[in-house]
Amino acid sequence: MDPLGILLYGYSKAQSEEIGTSIAAALGREVDLLSASGMEEKTVDEILEAGGSAGFEEREDRVLMFLGFDDEAISRAIDGFPKEKGIVRPIFCGLTDDNVQWKFTYLLEHLLEEHRHWTSRKENGAAE
Repeated sequence: MDPLGILLYGYSKAQSEEIGTSIAAALGREVDLLSASGMEEKTVDEILEAGGSAGFEEREDRVLMFLGFDDEAISRAIDGFPKEKGIVRPIFCGLTDDNVQWKFTYLLEHLLEEHRHWTSRKENGAAE
């Protein structure tokens, strides 16, 4: 069985550990935690190669990237996100052949723009 991981951005160490524990419980298996904090100018691939950052920092913008998850595991992980613990939900995304080469700052900008677009459509009652 291939390892599963989550790349987090915008969460403290305690919040990250709670997220990891909750997702691992939802999946019934261990999940590796990586942080992109302090590595914003590196590509996603470089962050993964480095094993993430040793630091976790709380930020206004929050991202959770699924690493090695299939669709069923992603669904179970999202359902298992610890929202009852008062942890703000992130923008969820998956690792792709394209975004693995992006600087994390570019990925974050892209995700925030996409989030604004879909939030605006939802608020305006538009359906795709």
